[in-house]
Formats: sequence, C-alpha cells, structure tokens
Amino acid sequence: MKKVSTSEANLERMFALIAKHMEVLKLNIFKPEWRLSLRTVLVLVAIGFMPILTAFSVNKYYEHLEIKVECFTQACTGAQVFIRSYFYLRQRDQCRQLATEIRRQRISYGVNEHERMEQLFRRATERMLMLYRLMYAMYCGSFFFVLGPLIMPDSRKASLPLAFRIPYLPPDENLLYWCLNYLHHIFLIVVGIHHLAPIDGIIVLALISICTRISALELLLNELDGKITESKWQQTEHLEPCLDRIIELHTDMKRFAELVSSTFEMHFFTIFSMICSIICMCLNVIAGQPRNSIYPLLLASVCQLFVVCLFGNVLLIVNDRLPKSIYGIQWYRLTVTQQKKILFLLANAQTDIVMSAVFKPVNMTSFVAVGEKVITSDEDHINYSYFIAGLSGILFVLHHTSLKRMHADEIYIDPNR
Repeated sequence: MKKVSTSEANLERMFALIAKHMEVLKLNIFKPEWRLSLRTVLVLVAIGFMPILTAFSVNKYYEHLEIKVECFTQACTGAQVFIRSYFYLRQRDQCRQLATEIRRQRISYGVNEHERMEQLFRRATERMLMLYRLMYAMYCGSFFFVLGPLIMPDSRKASLPLAFRIPYLPPDENLLYWCLNYLHHIFLIVVGIHHLAPIDGIIVLALISICTRISALELLLNELDGKITESKWQQTEHLEPCLDRIIELHTDMKRFAELVSSTFEMHFFTIFSMICSIICMCLNVIAGQPRNSIYPLLLASVCQLFVVCLFGNVLLIVNDRLPKSIYGIQWYRLTVTQQKKILFLLANAQTDIVMSAVFKPVNMTSFVAVGEKVITSDEDHINYSYFIAGLSGILFVLHHTSLKRMHADEIYIDPNR
C-alpha cells in the first residue's frame, strides 16, 4: 500500500474543502464531467436577476438616501458575483489545469525522495489550509446580516437583512411576503459566500504554490552550492544534471506564474473595481447612520481585497530573494559553460513576478492606495484611510517578519556538513 505524505494529504484536503464549498451551489468544476444542474440554473438565474432587483429596490427606497446607498453597495457584491461567474462557465479547463499542476509540482521537485523538500511543502500546504479556512470564516461573517432584524431592526426596509425586496411581494403588507423576502436574502448571502470563496481560495492556493516553488529552488541551489564545495576547482562537470534541473524547474515556475496571472487578471480587476465602490459607499452609509448592519459587508470586502494584495506582495518578496540565492552560490568554481548558464538563470530570475489587475499591480501598495484615494476627509465624514493604511502596515510588517523567519528555517544548511 502506497504511503501518502503529509504534504500530499494536506493538499488533497484543501482541494476537497474547496470542492465541498463549490458543491453547495452545484458548481464543482473540479469534476471533468460537470454539467449544469437544476440548482446551478437556479443560482445563475438569481445572479442574473440582480440588476432588476436592484433597480426595483432603489425605486422603492428612493426617498431614503442611506437605504438607497446600502442597496447599491450590496448590488456591487452581486455584480462581482455576476462577472466572476465567468470562472465557472468559461474557465473550467484552466481551473483543472491549475489543480493538476499544483499536484504535479510535488513530483517535479522530488518531494517523496527528499525529506527537507517534504518539510517545505508540508509547511506550505498547512498554511494553505489555515488561510483558506480563515478566509471562509471571514466571508461567513456576512451571515450577520441574517440577525439584522433582531439586533438592528429598520422599519424603513421592513426590518429585512438586505436593502432588497422582491417585486410585487411587499414585505410590509403581510407576514408571508416578509418571510419570502427574508428567505430570498438568506439565499443571496449563501450564493455570494459559496460562489466567491472557492474562486479566491484557488487564487490564494496558486499564489502560495508559486512561492513554494521559489523556496524549493532556493533549497536546490543551496544543495548545489554544497556539492560545488565538495568538488575540485572548475571540475564540476558531474553537476551538470543538477544545474540543468534547476534551470528547467525555474522555467516551469515562470510559465506557471504566467498561467495564474492570465487566468485571474480579470478577477483581480473585478475585485479592485467592486471593492473600491463597496468601501466608498459603506463608509458613506456608516457616516450617515453609524448604527447600521452594513459592517459585516465592509469587513468581508476589505478582507477580500487585503488577502489578495497580501499574497501578491508576498510573491514579490519571495521572488526578490531568488537572484540573491543564485548569485550566492560558488559560481566561480564552476566551469565556464556552467557559469554562462548561471548568468542566464540570474538574468531571467531578476524579472519581477507581478499579478496584474489591468490598471494596478496586485500588492500592498495598491491596497493602501485604495484606502487613501477612495476615502477623503471633510467636516462631516471620518477619514478612514489612515486607519486602513495603518492596519495594513502593521499586518504586513508582522507577516513579513514571520516570512523571514520561515525562510531562514527553510534554507538552513548545517555548517558541519
């Protein structure tokens, strides 16, 4: 019986968890035989109905500015769900390709025959699991809306969780219509969470996978450096296969990063566009009425943007270490032919791996810029940009510190070797 390594088990647990959340809406596109089902059609119809629902609700709440803005805010989330449905309908093959390559990378880097490589991948898969569970829990914070009628009832919207009402079913006329509207709001929240969380989970999984590949290359470079030390000066022809393998793996890593960037570029653009609108309108609603049920949506939206930008920035930092690791080996002890290969590898590694949102790079600078540009202070509004910038800075410094510690642990070489 084949023994399953810890990293492989964690990875399969991660895919199973994402597939489980996809299955809630019958959108499990990991299955090659996936086809549209009745539940899927119902979900897509509900998503497509959002513009009509928004227009009707805005017309009903036209006299109440705060409720109207709240309606537009929640409609932005609906728009994000609508636009990103493209992933399930047209990017199924890319999704399965990413899953296949993430599984295959363990074999490419020889995890089963290399204890330190297994430890590296095990730590990476543990982080994937932990972060996805945390992200899903943040998204589930939107269920707080369901308690809105009990905690903060608002008679202007018939004490419903969201600022929507089904056409021709006025909730303030009888209890049955109110219950139907309430169930519809719960349905919309469930759709939003289980539609977006799996896509963002795959994005985080792919970004961490690229970072892990780079760390694995650093580990291979350090091992190559040890073999160079044991060899005589410029008599390293026997190390040619090791060097060629590193070059091939680096080329494959760059190709995988380009695949991730091209697959999710429009997703990043949609996230930035919609989240900027949501943050702006949420803060305007809160400024007008601080006692409001809009806080969970604001928190979930900021967390969504923060997670994507954070890992885009981590990828930049990790990739920036690779040229130093390449130059740090004893390349001057290699043959002239091997030194030329190192030179080409070094030049290729100096190119930044940047996830793009079409008009902005996906990194922490862009995240802080959202807080600075979207929110402006005046006499009647609170300036939240300093809070957002400060919070993101603290979290990023803490993460960067832990990242450096993990990096030192991953590439440690026994000095007595």
